[in-house]
Amino acid sequence: MRLQPLAGGLLAALLASTPLHAALPTYAAPQLQARTNLLVNDEGWNLPPGSSFNSITASINENGTVAFPVQVVPIDGNLSNTGVGIWSGANGVGGIVQTHQAPAEFISDRVGINRDGKIVYYTHGDAYRLWIYDPIAAASAPVNTLPITPSSFNGQTINADGVIGYRAGLPGGSGLASTGAGSSLLHIVDNGIDPGSPYSYIYTPSMNDSRRIAAKVSVGPPGNFSKDEIRVFDTSGAYETLAVDTDTDPSSPFVAFDNTVSINAIGEVAVVVRLAAGNQRAVYRLTPTGTGVQATEIARVDPAGPILELDAFAPVINVHGMVAFRARDAQGQAIYVGEGENLLRIAGKGDRVQTDLGTGQLGQHDTSPVFSGAPGLNDNGDVVFVAGLHPDGDNQIEWGSGVFVAPVAGDEHIFRDGFDGEAP
Repeated sequence: MRLQPLAGGLLAALLASTPLHAALPTYAAPQLQARTNLLVNDEGWNLPPGSSFNSITASINENGTVAFPVQVVPIDGNLSNTGVGIWSGANGVGGIVQTHQAPAEFISDRVGINRDGKIVYYTHGDAYRLWIYDPIAAASAPVNTLPITPSSFNGQTINADGVIGYRAGLPGGSGLASTGAGSSLLHIVDNGIDPGSPYSYIYTPSMNDSRRIAAKVSVGPPGNFSKDEIRVFDTSGAYETLAVDTDTDPSSPFVAFDNTVSINAIGEVAVVVRLAAGNQRAVYRLTPTGTGVQATEIARVDPAGPILELDAFAPVINVHGMVAFRARDAQGQAIYVGEGENLLRIAGKGDRVQTDLGTGQLGQHDTSPVFSGAPGLNDNGDVVFVAGLHPDGDNQIEWGSGVFVAPVAGDEHIFRDGFDGEAP
């Protein structure tokens, strides 16, 4: 484990009063939740035939319920009449729970899901609309964000109280906002909206159960994006700075940050950084201590391995400080988890998995990416991911893309649909 002091007078890394982080769990074989394929190949599985998704991120809650967007859904089985939809389910059982038709022609590439199974997402076509799917009502309802009137949404998440956090596109710029529990609040806006704001740009956020929103922000006058920081904001706009780049503080260990972060229930943030030492990319966990910040290296790119590259997708962190992320190792693209002491490869190119068609492998028929979007992670340690599939030993036959859950090992790991989830 590398504990990186955040140098300078602004931040100091302290080892006292920091959370204890659990060791990495043992995982069972990945379980297929749903699969899409071109109809010329086969009808897919756990989806209406002709459904498709591409470049999406799946999410998973503490109960193991998975949710993801589907960009093409035949309405009533009619391939000439399609809409967009939301899939939800668990343990290999699930399906489309909500569809939208024109003018809602497009859907967000990811959704948020809370422990009650409520799902937040947006659609757009004629206009952007934010929605919550309620599993008890078995229907979605539009979200009233007044007095905020966003023209677009990004980075939507939903917490345990049903509060939605998001970046709101507004006339002149954007802001970080939250809606729910009887209020709709702007935490901050950029200086395209408020000339007095210190923020020239606000990046994709992440919100936790305390209604605190973490984000990368560029600090400076309009059009100046050279000084970046990782900050966590409460509803009043008050903030905690967790990290700054070398343009802000030359003694910082970080040259740059990727654009999207993840925050857990206790305020820890996961982010991909570029290090000043060696100019290498790395995954870090930033832990507020009350009087400073402890920066823990989860993984870094190293020509000697195991991590040869970090893909340009956000890491995700759970309440135990475990971080899941996409990377490349000697075998190709892979999903890893780490807690600062150890790394564990959850899934990767060439891995054998059980599917509705029999034993398959994660991979593609060409050089296309094996994985889609970012991994998802719940507080139990279960990991959800989207990956390309082909038959065992033959990557020239396309089995489409599957959504998988790598569950933490327990006493039983048998699919409810009847096929064994243990790969040979």
